[in-house]
Amino acid sequence: MITYEHVKLAAEIVAFVSITGVAYLLVTIRRMLREFLGISVVRGIFLGVLIFWSGYLINVLNDIFPLELLKILDDVIVTIGIGIIALSAVRVRKQIVMHVKPRVVLDGESGLQRGAYLVKPTSPQMILRLLSGKKVLVVTRRPQIYEPLGVPYIWITNVDHPKAISPTRLAPLLHTIIESADKDTFVIFDGLNYLILQNGFESTIKFLMSLKDVLLEKGAGIVLIVDPETLEKKHIAILEREFKWILK
Repeated sequence: MITYEHVKLAAEIVAFVSITGVAYLLVTIRRMLREFLGISVVRGIFLGVLIFWSGYLINVLNDIFPLELLKILDDVIVTIGIGIIALSAVRVRKQIVMHVKPRVVLDGESGLQRGAYLVKPTSPQMILRLLSGKKVLVVTRRPQIYEPLGVPYIWITNVDHPKAISPTRLAPLLHTIIESADKDTFVIFDGLNYLILQNGFESTIKFLMSLKDVLLEKGAGIVLIVDPETLEKKHIAILEREFKWILK
């Protein structure tokens, strides 16, 4: 005869198998998750899922071998797992909702049309004069030289900061820049060498091409600060096919 306990056990087993399937799916896409969310966040999610999965396994075992200790233990472990997952979700939300609003820093009228440009290292003031009257946003390794000038910035760093994104998280960086920039915005990109150091040239140039294409489609532009002395000639040649030199 089928009893309530049998139905409950069957439901618990089905739920456990479903949770196991979700955990397996997360494992198969872990590389993509690390790229988008960062290693520390993904580790937190996986730890929480593992603990939650263990607690649910104990819950199923408790239905087969009822013990008061197992009942208390599964509740505690499941609660800990949910707590860790919730904390990781909060960190993910903070990263996704980051938005930096571009603004006009210098009044005037720039003769620079929307497009993709290369410029050798020079003073921030010189670049801002080129972009007079344009809304600007800088992506930089050196926020300390732009912040006093009132330039909105995204800081590429592993430091925990409200305006920071890890240099290895190219997908979230691309998303944040695209969501922040609008028509007539110029993105000043001052951190190319650091991005190449962290990701390699191939991944970095793919990121830059995607960024350039989307910005131009939105009616925006990009100024990429490049020191030719620090890059290989073949890499400079690739950049020159996608970007145009100014102030060379």
